[in-house]
Amino acid sequence: MNNPLGFSPLAALAAALLAGNAQAADPAIQATWQEHKANFTYFGITSNYSCSGMEGKVKDLLVQLGARKGDVRVNAGGCGPRDLPLGHMLNVDVRFSTLVPVDPAAAAGATPPVAAQWTSVAIQPNHPFSMGEGDCELIEQLRDLVGKDFTSRSLDYRASCTPHQVGLNSYGVHGEFLKAPTT
Repeated sequence: MNNPLGFSPLAALAAALLAGNAQAADPAIQATWQEHKANFTYFGITSNYSCSGMEGKVKDLLVQLGARKGDVRVNAGGCGPRDLPLGHMLNVDVRFSTLVPVDPAAAAGATPPVAAQWTSVAIQPNHPFSMGEGDCELIEQLRDLVGKDFTSRSLDYRASCTPHQVGLNSYGVHGEFLKAPTT
């Protein structure tokens, strides 16, 4: 096939798909930051974390889902003097802020809104890189926190954990989350 512009059909198809995705993106919506406090007890059979390891893992997950990075505070308790768990349980306190859409009728006098965007998020083993195949129990135990404290749509939250077994496809969180634009 003669192509006077030098583009391959595959490149043309990719460009058309990218253009279609750019046009299909939702417009920015007005949102405000809402603070959340929660506590959960992590009980791990397959995977155990140090207190600092749990704090880092939970903080990374919350930020990945749209929590404001500078506001995330995670404190894990239940470790001995060497940061190692005393058993299979850790008590985890979290404090973070997420975006919620602004009700225009109630916006008068409230904190100034920020532009927010629905952003596709996928969390599964090895994506993002910080997530491992053994993190299924953690994802399973964060289900209620994510469902209650994050603004999402089309959420598919799956965790099928088997004690003492690490599965490549044992969990996945997919959906769109209301997030501030990255700069």
